[in-house]
Amino acid sequence: MRVVASYVLKGSVQAILSASVPAVLSLSAPFLLKLILIYFSGIVIALVTLRMSPRQGFLVLFTSVVSTMLAAQFFGLNNASGLDLWNTIYLWVLIWLAASVLQTSRSLVLTLETVGLMAVLTILAFFVLVNDPIQLNMQLLQPVGLVLNHPDSGLSPAEVTNIISSAAKLLAGSVVTYTVFGVVICLFYARSWQAKLFNPGGFKQEFMTMRFGRQVGLISIVLMLSLMLSSVIGQQASLMLMNVSMVFAFLFVIVGLSVVHGLVAQYENKGFLLVGLYALLIMLSKIIAPLLMTLALSDIWVDYRTRFRKK
Repeated sequence: MRVVASYVLKGSVQAILSASVPAVLSLSAPFLLKLILIYFSGIVIALVTLRMSPRQGFLVLFTSVVSTMLAAQFFGLNNASGLDLWNTIYLWVLIWLAASVLQTSRSLVLTLETVGLMAVLTILAFFVLVNDPIQLNMQLLQPVGLVLNHPDSGLSPAEVTNIISSAAKLLAGSVVTYTVFGVVICLFYARSWQAKLFNPGGFKQEFMTMRFGRQVGLISIVLMLSLMLSSVIGQQASLMLMNVSMVFAFLFVIVGLSVVHGLVAQYENKGFLLVGLYALLIMLSKIIAPLLMTLALSDIWVDYRTRFRKK
């Protein structure tokens, strides 16, 4: 990847081509390849923004968006593909914004907080501006319902309706959180490529020292308490908070992983411990993810990495 990063940073033309060509190719690619191409374009946007400037990064972003939209018009995409395109543009814009914040602030945790804020505002705007967000989500999920209604699925119509109804309530939070996941992946890859070229070990140190501020911790506690009082705050407000909490949960998992990395870095068998952690996170996510969230939240006041540092 060092060769790829070096090529991207050779100049504006190389950066634009590196982002725009995969972006256009993603329009007609199968799902997995499409995802890789979209993320690669995002990594290029972030890398150029981090190393060159936010202005240069915006030029790459703008060129990628325009070329992709023109290609989409040429290919004549359907409504579903058009929605995917707008989600991709939203992803790239968030990546550019995150990289700009990181480039100017040099704070990885502030960058995550900014991305989280933008994600939360997006969810709130959706619920405020759309007259019936749940009904709209159910319409968007109709293709899924058609698949589930197939006789081979083994589900009754009532069960399918219940599944779609439940999914519709959390669709906004799920989509935005998935987008935030993409932002974090692209940003971290770009930062690691930059570190390999110009500051070996720099990204590792940045990642292992991430820690949310007390304001974020207090907001998270208020959010949790509000969810417990859902019957008091009303159904609409409760739905909004449920969707917003998904973004908070994901970001706290990331910071929780940072805490664990920082704690095990002082041990000789850290590689084995980290492999075990990620394996458990995949296999037992419903148990490990809440533990990581709790670890990140309590670390705001306890500071485990300083408290348990080897002397």
